[in-house]
Amino acid sequence: MTLLTTPKALSSTDPDHLDFLHRKLLYALDERPVFWWKRGTKYGVIDGEAIPMWNMWVFFVQRVVSHREGSFDVASLEAVYLTDLDSGDLLDTWHNFYTGETLPVPGRLMGPETQTFRKNGSSIAATPLPGLEIERTHTLGPATVVGDDVWLSFDSSAIVTRTNLADKPQFRINDLETFNAKLGDILDPDVMSAPASATLHLISSWQGWLNMGDRPGSQVTRLIARKTFDFENIPDQLQDLMKSTYPEIVSDPVAALDRAPESFEQ
Repeated sequence: MTLLTTPKALSSTDPDHLDFLHRKLLYALDERPVFWWKRGTKYGVIDGEAIPMWNMWVFFVQRVVSHREGSFDVASLEAVYLTDLDSGDLLDTWHNFYTGETLPVPGRLMGPETQTFRKNGSSIAATPLPGLEIERTHTLGPATVVGDDVWLSFDSSAIVTRTNLADKPQFRINDLETFNAKLGDILDPDVMSAPASATLHLISSWQGWLNMGDRPGSQVTRLIARKTFDFENIPDQLQDLMKSTYPEIVSDPVAALDRAPESFEQ
């Protein structure tokens, strides 16, 4: 049962309302699992020129495992699939057109991990992931309300240190996310998790597995996303990818939140 009271009207800046939005829009006010699917493209950027590198499908299962007045814990597991820009086929290797190398694509799973979020959106704890140390900062809000639409911004920055790859530089990423739901769902006390969609823009340094060395530049990712409560509502191509690679997660996504954590190379 949620500890939060549904407001009669929504303030775009009130910390309590933003905390309420964070939980109900991204996750749920109870402990039900939610699924997010994401679809987009990653670009390489050198001297201001953005060149598509690959397309992506992303699967997220998330569940609030503990609600408290001032904080809450979220368990999450992510699977990322890189696909060919033209054929849409799953990539096991990728030809780096900057260096001429053909490289194996690294592991696809990140997590499971559990993060503890404060009312202001900052995280104060996270499950350790093998081979990685992650320093995160978050910014929650403000919200924007127009008619029956609510948008919530939730931005994250992370510095990732590869503890098992001392020769690799730190990986830095900024994740700029905007979530959208209907105000009627947000203010309905009988709705524990609002149907929602999102747009995401990620700006990062080069991923280590690309072997870009000291080349200047960055990567930019553009994604669309939607929350669902049933695996069968995920797009067919992502369902097929999950079933062919992680059938055990498909059969019981909630149990997968208790499996041993993994981390793909950033």
